[in-house]
Amino acid sequence: MRFTILLSRRFSVFVFLSSIVIANDALSEISVVDDTGVFVVLSQPAKRLVVLGPNLIESLYEIGAGDYILGASEYSDYPEAAKKIPRVGSHNTINFEMIVSLAPDLVFIWHSGFGAENVAKLRSLGIAVYASEPQTLDDIEFLLNDLGQLTGLSESTAIAAAQYRSELNRLQNVYSQKKTVSVFYQVWHEPMQTLNGEHVVNAVIELCGGQNVFASLSEIAPRVSIESVIAMNPDVIISSGSDSRDARELDFWQRWSMINAVHNEQVYFIKADSLVRHAPRILQGAQQLCELLERSRSAQKNKVQTNE
Repeated sequence: MRFTILLSRRFSVFVFLSSIVIANDALSEISVVDDTGVFVVLSQPAKRLVVLGPNLIESLYEIGAGDYILGASEYSDYPEAAKKIPRVGSHNTINFEMIVSLAPDLVFIWHSGFGAENVAKLRSLGIAVYASEPQTLDDIEFLLNDLGQLTGLSESTAIAAAQYRSELNRLQNVYSQKKTVSVFYQVWHEPMQTLNGEHVVNAVIELCGGQNVFASLSEIAPRVSIESVIAMNPDVIISSGSDSRDARELDFWQRWSMINAVHNEQVYFIKADSLVRHAPRILQGAQQLCELLERSRSAQKNKVQTNE
């Protein structure tokens, strides 16, 4: 589905740019197509930004546009400077009056996080809106390029995008041919919740040579039972959360020693923000996850050698 959308976007861009060449008065316009297929057209680079989505905040700082941000949404906590930005929204609630008062050149918004209705409401107020919905690790590079074009920061964006691509390629080269390790990724404890194959976390697991045991489930964040985890018998269990308190939930798994991951002491905690946000920092989380899966491979190898 994503591949089809990208082809459609790129074809639309080609047609649109061709029309611009014909119309001389439009040559100075900046135009990109967002992740919902809508053309975002600016007469000049956007320097006054409202950003609704923590991953978008991180990505804009990555290309050097942090000083352009006038308003942000809740949980925009990275980098440290982002914590000082005034809040104009939380979860799917938006303070439209405050946004209008800020007179932004452009609003960047996480589409599924805030909903199509809020995107439409912003546009109805005469505000230029870029709706973002990246789904893969490659999409993060596309996002950086769009952000750079819209803000006029082509040079710093080219550097950031190249660094991201280089690190992504490095991880692929190191881990793509490794022995497959089955993984259960735990989002929440009660009720127990995981992520399916459509979430970017699944892409990270696969990047590291892992196999998400619940990738085939239809819901993107399905609830699962302890019995189903036992049946899947993963080699590794990754529990995610926001801080060290969540790490204590790892003790829960010790009662289920019939699971390979528990029996072989391959149950780990990773801070969620470094894995679930579509921003360059995701590769830091990927590196950590890859190292944990490699530790599991070594443990399996040592076990086989001991048994021999």
